[in-house]
Amino acid sequence: MKKGKHISCHLLRLTFCVSLFFTFHFSLFTSPALAQYKVVHLEKPYNTAGSETGAIRVGDTILSYASMPPSSDGGVFGFNNTVMQLYQARIARDGKVARPKPNRWGLNSKKDHTGNLAVDPLSHDLYFTRGDVETLRCDIWFAEKKKRGWEKPVRLPGAVNSKQYTATHPTVGRLADSTVLLYFVSDRPGGYGGTDIWYSIIRNGKAEDPVNLGPMVNSSADEYTPFYDQRNGILYFSSDRAGGKGGFDIYCAVGSRNTWQKAEPVCSCLNSEQNDLYFTITDYEPSSGFPIGGYLSSNRQDSYFLSDSMCCNDLYRWELDSSEFRVRNSESTEANDTITPNSELRTPNFFPLALYFHNDEPDPRSRDSVTEADYADCQLSYALRRSEYMRQQTNAEDSLRMQQFFDSCVVGNFDRVQQLFDYIEAALDNNKRVVLTISGHASPVFTDDYNRILSARRIGSFINMVRARRELCDALADGRLRIVQQPKGADNHSPLITHHSSQNSPVYSLPAALARRIEILSCEIF
Repeated sequence: MKKGKHISCHLLRLTFCVSLFFTFHFSLFTSPALAQYKVVHLEKPYNTAGSETGAIRVGDTILSYASMPPSSDGGVFGFNNTVMQLYQARIARDGKVARPKPNRWGLNSKKDHTGNLAVDPLSHDLYFTRGDVETLRCDIWFAEKKKRGWEKPVRLPGAVNSKQYTATHPTVGRLADSTVLLYFVSDRPGGYGGTDIWYSIIRNGKAEDPVNLGPMVNSSADEYTPFYDQRNGILYFSSDRAGGKGGFDIYCAVGSRNTWQKAEPVCSCLNSEQNDLYFTITDYEPSSGFPIGGYLSSNRQDSYFLSDSMCCNDLYRWELDSSEFRVRNSESTEANDTITPNSELRTPNFFPLALYFHNDEPDPRSRDSVTEADYADCQLSYALRRSEYMRQQTNAEDSLRMQQFFDSCVVGNFDRVQQLFDYIEAALDNNKRVVLTISGHASPVFTDDYNRILSARRIGSFINMVRARRELCDALADGRLRIVQQPKGADNHSPLITHHSSQNSPVYSLPAALARRIEILSCEIF
């Protein structure tokens, strides 16, 4: 076999969201010494002698994957005599994963294969595949997120699904204006051979006409199992094209829609001489967004199988194995009832951590210093305004900076605060007491008195988000968790006021957007 290239295609986006300005640094790692990984086989019951694929994390607490066990009558394993279903397992705060159970959200079918679950990174809507057991032709299905759980799934309307051709392996990204971008695999005409990766814009719940990703990604061979890393703008996928280590290898390409750099194989430490598929990322280094952990599926030698290793894929956990970038401690896999895919976080080092608001949010024009708003709702509403903000920018530089602000500050920092909550809950479980110090800020548009009231409301929305997590709510009630509030209003001497960018309205300028925030200044553990 021809050796695969030693290339790690992670686009390292160092993002520093601070009160006055931020900078972005991009580095493409091309040396295996800078990014090496270890791959660990998950034990039973997560893997069986059948096939397990497509492991992802839904939120912070659920591991989801597809499993197709051997038929109950002892017959030969195959897609035509047993049904694939989605399974899920709860992830505890210490990183341990409970025993898996069939999906409880109504996604599975009794007669069709169900798998390939993907989550919209912004709305948390679900996309997945259902496949006919006899013909193996697949369609993509959709379940809309509601306040608690998801709506009943429906076959995705629009132009993606066809009675003649397969549509499968969905993964979701977002354009700069927040438009949903669905990547998927299909054998429809117009490709480069075999199965190709396509994309479709989703508008008003319907899929528009698919577009092929082009020859920088697709080849005359088969391309499967795309995963789009929204944070870093990288598409990962598998292909059995010539030049790999053997079978399906994992590749990656930087870009979006049908504009891509040439796909390259990932680090050879991730690929094997067997099939390697379903590469996903579940963990990022908090301050940089650098991928440090996730899953893949493979039929490599230590997989469980009945009689033919080619039949059956197992789940594998991959983790960064470089002391330069390690931010988690390794822990061994335990016995059959639990595994440890993620070890406990070290003390967070991303303070001050800023969370951002749209103008005069929450509760516009209110003179009340308290609010019933939950910051999680404020953040989602703000993130969905990306296109509104992008339209107000009048040059390419400001448009790029605003796009990066939404990706790294509005969305990225919200993800980081969820990691902080996990850390706090772990400390509380160890009988510690926690003090958070929060400051509130506003842009210098209104009066000083109003800005202080608005800053207090913004802090209040954060506290309401804390209360939405039962463990933290209980800790607030009994005094184990205390939040020190500092509503400061606007900084009228800030250089933000003197910075003028080319926006059509001051409300949509980057300086104003950076000023409308709360900051978690510190997290003290006693």
